[in-house]
Amino acid sequence: MAIRESIEGAFSLSTSRFFFRDHFEESSEDVCIEKVIRILLNDKLLTSLVASPMQYRELGAGFVISEGLAHRINGVEVNGTDINVFADQSAQPGTFFTESSGGASSGILKPGITSSVTIDAEGIFTVISGIVSTLWEKTGGAHCSVLFCKNELIAKSSDVGRHNTVDKVIGYAALNDVDLSSCVLGCTGRQPAGMITKAVNAGIPIVISKAATTREGIALAYRSGLTLICRVKENSFRIYTHPNRVQGTDKRSAGHT
Repeated sequence: MAIRESIEGAFSLSTSRFFFRDHFEESSEDVCIEKVIRILLNDKLLTSLVASPMQYRELGAGFVISEGLAHRINGVEVNGTDINVFADQSAQPGTFFTESSGGASSGILKPGITSSVTIDAEGIFTVISGIVSTLWEKTGGAHCSVLFCKNELIAKSSDVGRHNTVDKVIGYAALNDVDLSSCVLGCTGRQPAGMITKAVNAGIPIVISKAATTREGIALAYRSGLTLICRVKENSFRIYTHPNRVQGTDKRSAGHT
């Protein structure tokens, strides 16, 4: 098996591909790379997680913000796979627990969302169309998240972990003084409570995903004032919470309530 480095976050290797009831042939395939990353806050270890080897600064900064540990980032130092984030802490981390998808969570949840940002149906489809990941296209093994502000794509990330993609776009915003309360987050991955927690802690009012959500994700989004839109298809989507931020929801088809 020959392996060579290919696109960022992936390796290309030779494999045998089988065609049903036909034959084998040699082919080349890109696969994702994963690294064990350590995140530190002010020189103290917070947690370790598995991530794709790019956008480390954004990953560290976004993790600290999305876990509710700080409001602003003062700086980030990267040494190999150690990410040291410097910030004025707004909360003390307890014991991090591992979620169903492998993400690490502090369990901290900030007060709810009050942003008056709205979006229309065209905007929802625009956000989803922006989720184009070279890493996913090449490997089929990565998630992608995007951040839109005022209808403009400002950040995009790919990673083997869906939580990491959210941290990376949040981190980009934090490092570039972007007001997250005016932004919309788009994701490829499922939206359980842990993903919703990250958006709430960052102050993002609208989350849109191609994938499904969970009962706990819906409940948390509702309690926190976050608009959750999932299962976005070519010409449809489902609004689970706070539809007031979606323009036109007062117009319903005849015979429906």
